[in-house]
Amino acid sequence: MQKNQGGPWGGSGGDMWSYQPQNGITEIHIFHGEFINSIMFVDGLGECSPKFGATGGNQSVKIKIDHPSEYLTGISGVHDILPHISLPRVVKSLQFHTNTTKYGPYGSYEGKGTSFVFKNAKEYHITGFHGRSGTYLDAIGVYTKFGSLVHVARPVKRTEEFDSIVEDVAPRDPGPWGGTGKLWDDGVFAAVKKINVHIGKSTNVICAVQFEYLNTNGKSITSPKYGGKGDCTVKQINIDHETDFLIGVSGFYGQMEHGGVNVIKSLRFYTNKGMYGPFGEEKGTYFTSLSCRGKILGFRGSSDEYLNAIGVHVQYF
Repeated sequence: MQKNQGGPWGGSGGDMWSYQPQNGITEIHIFHGEFINSIMFVDGLGECSPKFGATGGNQSVKIKIDHPSEYLTGISGVHDILPHISLPRVVKSLQFHTNTTKYGPYGSYEGKGTSFVFKNAKEYHITGFHGRSGTYLDAIGVYTKFGSLVHVARPVKRTEEFDSIVEDVAPRDPGPWGGTGKLWDDGVFAAVKKINVHIGKSTNVICAVQFEYLNTNGKSITSPKYGGKGDCTVKQINIDHETDFLIGVSGFYGQMEHGGVNVIKSLRFYTNKGMYGPFGEEKGTYFTSLSCRGKILGFRGSSDEYLNAIGVHVQYF
């Protein structure tokens, strides 16, 4: 299916963000007062996006979309300059359109402002969003695709078999997400035991990562450190491989403050028992492996002075 992009509509303040889920959008959460303070999304597997914008607003609303039979086809709203405050233009109100109905408007249509409308033909659907955010939702745009929707895989119900791995299923390779650099690939192991995350003290991006694995003979194998040697804080994650295992990674990537190549700016790691992180600053383009339901058995990616990209080897449940 051909993919297109619309917008963003609004101001130029804040930081860029991008949200492109692989399993549809089932909920939209909007926090607002007279202006839109922030927005977040939930995909077809129940995974929440980060909140794009800041905490605030005296009202909140949750839009539930009956995906895949109902899907987003359009967005409209108003953007304006905040009164009595020397801040850039931000989004003032939002309305969302689906193939069956419309939701909103949320925020305020009162007073002056610039209206925007994006509505697709029925053959198109909105697959994700992008924009800018800081103290408010500064701008919002859409990603669209032409063609029929793919049915969403529902979350796996936890059973006794959930904790066991089917040995004859070949590992898959989601990612890598991020920029370019010297490629590396640890391959596949029996388990991930330890993760060291190096976070830049001045940059607050991911300088490097290092992993400790368990091979099929029960021997611990330590990977090289992937990334640079700057002044970093090291956070260590210890995973009890007998009862705990890694099921996902998510984070953000984007350019450094003064431009250049894309680097990994933040990371979160998920096990069957909980989450570790976030490590680093959650700004830029969002990515996640959580739509691939399985056990992470290895990592791959690219690096130079920083960790430029990261991907995983997954054995599906």
